[in-house]
Amino acid sequence: MILAPVLLPVLLGSLIGYIALCWRPQLVERDIIPESKHEKKQKHVLFVTAHPDDECMFFTPTLVSMIRRSDVAVSLLCLSKGDHDGHGEMRKKELVRAAVSFGMTPDSVIIVEDDNLPDDPKKAWNVALVAKTIEAVVAAGDVDTVFTFDRQGVSGHPNHIAAYMGVKHMALTSQRFKFRPINAYALESVGVIRKYCSIIDTVFSLSVLLSSKESLMFVSDVAAYSNGVQAMTMHESQMVWFRKIYLAFSRYMFINTYSKIN
Repeated sequence: MILAPVLLPVLLGSLIGYIALCWRPQLVERDIIPESKHEKKQKHVLFVTAHPDDECMFFTPTLVSMIRRSDVAVSLLCLSKGDHDGHGEMRKKELVRAAVSFGMTPDSVIIVEDDNLPDDPKKAWNVALVAKTIEAVVAAGDVDTVFTFDRQGVSGHPNHIAAYMGVKHMALTSQRFKFRPINAYALESVGVIRKYCSIIDTVFSLSVLLSSKESLMFVSDVAAYSNGVQAMTMHESQMVWFRKIYLAFSRYMFINTYSKIN
């Protein structure tokens, strides 16, 4: 009862905010394309992940939002094939099926198979190699905007963090992008309570958006959330009981907030 005066406004505010943003997502829309590239008819957005299923578990709101835009082509770069348990070949096929379930084409999925970038939380990835790998894809596809993890990697996985470090290293040091700039954004990591409070995190996420003009926020409506769950079921080898709970309660299935890397 003591917490009721605090919890009730948060619950009510989050519910109203979530419904409003599902109804009018443009309320939180911000330009993600570099100003110098606004003239392009077809923009190109790249998601950089570490393992197959990251795209569903962490980026569903953003991924669906980008796919819905007629002026944006979406690609996915996965830096490993997820071979930690020896199921790498299976997980490659699952990733392509998941991408198709989202509405992407198979050729928009790029899976890196490099022995120096193993799916292994105990083996550090070389940041320069990660940056070089990402840069090659960005340059070949004339990518305008990159979405990836932040310095905490959402779950703390070293491979997630290496993806962020690689994007940051590329964005800040590559001479290539001085004349052809890109925007790079890092997915905000939140504490465990916020991570599993679903749409109740709306109020707190809005505060992040309002704290910086360069922050971004994306929200899954019911259709987008269902799309993310359906795509995740394509990763059959990963659908253990705790991931099913994650799909039901994780705020990352409903809300993504970002800070700008560069």
